[in-house]
Amino acid sequence: MAEFAVVGKRVPRVDAVEKVTGRARYTADLHLPGMLIGMFLRSPYAHARILSIDTSEAEKLPGVHAVITQKSLADMLMVTEDEVHGTRRVQKFFADEKVRYYGEKIAAVAAETREIAEEAIARIKVEYEPLPAVVDVRDAVKEGAPIINEDSKVVTLPDGRKLYNVAAEVHGAEGAFVRAEGDTRTDEEIEREAFKDADLIFENTYIIHRAHQSYIEPQIAIADVDPTGKVTVWTSTQGHFAVRSNLAKSLNIPLSKINVIGMTIGGGFGAKFGGIVDTYAVLLAMKAKRPVKVAYTRREEFLDATPAPGAVITVKTGVKRDGTIVARKAFALWDTGVASGGSYATRRLKGVYNIPNFKFDSYDINTNKPKPGAYRAPGAPQASFASEVQLDEIAHALGMDPAELRLKNMREGDQLAFKEVLRKTCDAAGWWTRTKGPNEGWGLACGEWTNGAGPASAVVSLHEDGSVHVFYGLMDLTGTDTACAQIAAEVLGVPYEKVRIVRGDTDSAPYGTASGGSVVTFSYGNAVKRAAEEVRKRVLEMAAEALEANPDDLEIANEKVFVRGNPDSAITLAQIAQSAVRSTSGPIVGHGSFANEPSAQTVAVQIAKVRVDPETGNVQVLAYWNGLDCGKAINPMAVEGQMEGGVVQGIGWGLFEHMLYAPDGRMLNPGLLDYRLPTALDVPKIESILVEEPTRHGPFGVKGVGEPPITPGLAVMSNAIFDATGVRVREAPITPERLVMAILAQQRGNGKAD
Repeated sequence: MAEFAVVGKRVPRVDAVEKVTGRARYTADLHLPGMLIGMFLRSPYAHARILSIDTSEAEKLPGVHAVITQKSLADMLMVTEDEVHGTRRVQKFFADEKVRYYGEKIAAVAAETREIAEEAIARIKVEYEPLPAVVDVRDAVKEGAPIINEDSKVVTLPDGRKLYNVAAEVHGAEGAFVRAEGDTRTDEEIEREAFKDADLIFENTYIIHRAHQSYIEPQIAIADVDPTGKVTVWTSTQGHFAVRSNLAKSLNIPLSKINVIGMTIGGGFGAKFGGIVDTYAVLLAMKAKRPVKVAYTRREEFLDATPAPGAVITVKTGVKRDGTIVARKAFALWDTGVASGGSYATRRLKGVYNIPNFKFDSYDINTNKPKPGAYRAPGAPQASFASEVQLDEIAHALGMDPAELRLKNMREGDQLAFKEVLRKTCDAAGWWTRTKGPNEGWGLACGEWTNGAGPASAVVSLHEDGSVHVFYGLMDLTGTDTACAQIAAEVLGVPYEKVRIVRGDTDSAPYGTASGGSVVTFSYGNAVKRAAEEVRKRVLEMAAEALEANPDDLEIANEKVFVRGNPDSAITLAQIAQSAVRSTSGPIVGHGSFANEPSAQTVAVQIAKVRVDPETGNVQVLAYWNGLDCGKAINPMAVEGQMEGGVVQGIGWGLFEHMLYAPDGRMLNPGLLDYRLPTALDVPKIESILVEEPTRHGPFGVKGVGEPPITPGLAVMSNAIFDATGVRVREAPITPERLVMAILAQQRGNGKAD
């Protein structure tokens, strides 16, 4: 692999000083003159008819400047009653006839202080008629279950069974469900043809509960509407252009009259794309004619954000006695609350394996919960849990090493490093010679992702002192500004420290995709590289004229352009930039755009060693090894940070992160006191193993690294716990209570005393 001067180096982040000194400005740091505080009235029921709403007492309260309900919006917006709010899909802005989940918005107020806003909320009178609720997808699909959305579907399965509460918005050609990989055979044909060569068939059901992204900074936005109708929004978002588009669509406002300023973001993990509170801040600002800040509390985050969906997945896999997988079929019910979004991820049950016959039927099911959203590798941790835990079960049943079973079935091909990552991770962990003490166990699992791509553009300019400026509309969550600075520095032969990154708002920056799906360094990196290459071309042309040489004979390094083989014949980048300013062609500026080019699939392989206390169900993670094919690590330190973060989230979801709902739909743990997150005491030293198998279209071979590291974690925990206890728990998270009950059930089955 080529040796680079800047790419591949462990340089500090460009925003490191801002972050550690507190100079970085978050949305909560802004206080505009005359700014009001926005708050919501939320439903105390998960399912109920609204008989009446009376806001008159709230409107009379001194200090209250706006009260909004769904009914009052008709006078504010040029939309019809049946139009749908872009960020809520099947919902309106507020519930007005029926509430569908606990904490759903009924009304919003804007007041001069939080205390006045809270008092105004308390004065709004709502009369409800409670209705039965359903929170488990297995109950929601049964005949007689409460119907959550009037436009939900009833689907008849091939065996004649009916599924109720199938979400109206779905993915896939069949309309009501997804069928994978173009396999259109019926269930009977699959059973007759695909499984006929299997020596053993395994069929298991796996349950994965909802988990919250648990970013540190809750949802927050500030909106101001000037007398001309120009809307300005300051927000914590992964994509300010996405927020602008959503506001335009939802509120019938021209894009040209909306400016969104993306502030420093305190975490998102997929939950801060189109904006959860931005629209409401704008609505309140429009009515109050003053700036309004809307900030979720932690409780509101759990009641009414967009967590990862839960799922119940039944997997049937046929294998030969030598471990060759011949067929896999899956049936999945995704808990998508009052909306949809999840079933498409069931295709990830194929993973990185060569499975010649693969089919799944997957359904988004409505329950009395808020709609889900993206959480780092959306749907992949859930699908990988079902896939990788069953592969572990198959390996043990066949008497095979779990790593050998995977190696036997992994696909090989161009730009793929599946087997290499697995072998190197096993070698680093000492997997092949592993030992364990009492109640200790080892777990291994794989996850996969293919980074997406999106439109991106950048402007790179060479300044008179030889420094380089990069300007674009990227939202930096994880150090992508740093990676793009390294790319520009590498192309232009300047020190990393001489590259300055400037990010613009939607009024100033060229359009760019949101930061998610592991697309950022792939897309923006390409745009920056192309813009820098345009600058490089102009630099070489000017240097060739000054040095009386052919541009093809010139090199750029150490802030100079010199004739190859004759470093004394050189001119500095600063001299070239100064000359350009005085020339007829003007300053040296490069423009780069990127649309959508394919990347290659990548794999994450993780191994953990755990110790289990069978009396309490407590699981201690003793060691963790974390392998990833990153294509090319622009900044290995940043890549390892992404990998380690994914591991921690996988451990948390695998062992204790679980959004708990009562049978009547109330959330039982809407706060960090009861919603358990991993701490430093839960996480061991993590050893990261980077494998670089470049993809052709990524800048310097980059593959996306944000998503893959979370995907194997849930399965790793389950497989390690089984190795330690001999008890197989097919439900995530494997909480201490759940594990103790499984151990006791096994003891009873073996005739042992309770």
